[in-house]
Amino acid sequence: MVCDNYKMRFTEIFAKSFDEYKKSFGSIFKLAFVFVAIPSLLGIIVLYLMSLSDPVFYSAFVNGDFEGLSAMFYFVIFLLSMISVVLYVMFEAGLVKESLRGRIGFGASIESSKKYFWKFVWYGIVSIFLLGLLFLAFIIPGIIFMIYWSLAVYVYFDSRKSVIESFRTSFHIVRGNWWRIFGYTILIVLLVGVVGLILDLFTVPMALYIESLASPSLGVVFINFLIEDVVNFFNILITVPFIVLFYKNIYLRLRKEKRGVGRGVSKASKDEKEKRGGKGKKGGKGKKR
Repeated sequence: MVCDNYKMRFTEIFAKSFDEYKKSFGSIFKLAFVFVAIPSLLGIIVLYLMSLSDPVFYSAFVNGDFEGLSAMFYFVIFLLSMISVVLYVMFEAGLVKESLRGRIGFGASIESSKKYFWKFVWYGIVSIFLLGLLFLAFIIPGIIFMIYWSLAVYVYFDSRKSVIESFRTSFHIVRGNWWRIFGYTILIVLLVGVVGLILDLFTVPMALYIESLASPSLGVVFINFLIEDVVNFFNILITVPFIVLFYKNIYLRLRKEKRGVGRGVSKASKDEKEKRGGKGKKGGKGKKR
């Protein structure tokens, strides 16, 4: 009976996640703009200025030939990439932590992104290592445990458990609901894919225009980069926070279900003991008489 009360439906989880997304959209937009859009824009500006000052850079971006470039170019690319990765990890860390508190606020998410950055990094290293080993060994075990551990990050941020303990807890929470979460994951992947395809359509006109040019100008090439970054920004803005909220709601629902089952079993055991105790007392009185 407890499981029936807490039965988890895709439409219910989706609707709840979408409602939370709408309520927090202002904060989510500002977070995505700070952690995703600004670094991308600064990266484009830096590369554009370097291309104007260096004919080799200019030729590389116009012709798409990046061979034979100086070490400085690769160092700049590496540095910009690392900055983007660090800020994106902070973005996700803040989202995960604040989603567990019920509402994603801008200021609180900024604080959480700084406070839990290294914790999220450590979780990512361990999870990538373990799942990487499983996928290298066999694809099927990798998929199986990817689903079993899909809620581990929420356990990790919602408790003082270690990463390994969080994986174990996630396994326990998901057990008995593996196929359901696997199906929900497939649906979410398809929806995210559709969103990505729709957004990618905005890059097609400029890409076709560049293809039609014998030698596109540097300005045209960087406008194309800018359009691609804008599309990527909206893709992240739409999909990443929603996915975080979606799996957070699955985690909270299943955690509630497991606790409900535990309370139900405990109550049943307690009632059974009381009944046995009552019978014992009656029996004892009878013997005494």
